[in-house]
Amino acid sequence: MFLKQIYCKKTEECYDWVFATNVEEIALGNIIITYKKRWRIETGFRIQDEATIKCKSKDLQTRYILFLFTQLLQADWMCFYKEEVSFKKFIIELDAFAQRITA
Repeated sequence: MFLKQIYCKKTEECYDWVFATNVEEIALGNIIITYKKRWRIETGFRIQDEATIKCKSKDLQTRYILFLFTQLLQADWMCFYKEEVSFKKFIIELDAFAQRITA
């Protein structure tokens, strides 16, 4: 599906959009909003994968604490840094900061 010259209120510009879908009946008025929501969900999963601390411990308490820590990192990024830096760069910069203060 190809949509031409769709006006974006946020940027006040017109864009051409291309969607790959197997859905036969689509409400054109909602397609962009629907795909943005779906894309946000996929991005959320990707971010969670990047933040997962790899651990071979079989201790459930250790694994739970590490899970909570990854959720805290993600929440911190979403609340304060999401508009400024990608999550991956946020983690890299956080690691560099931790290395400096512990050296």
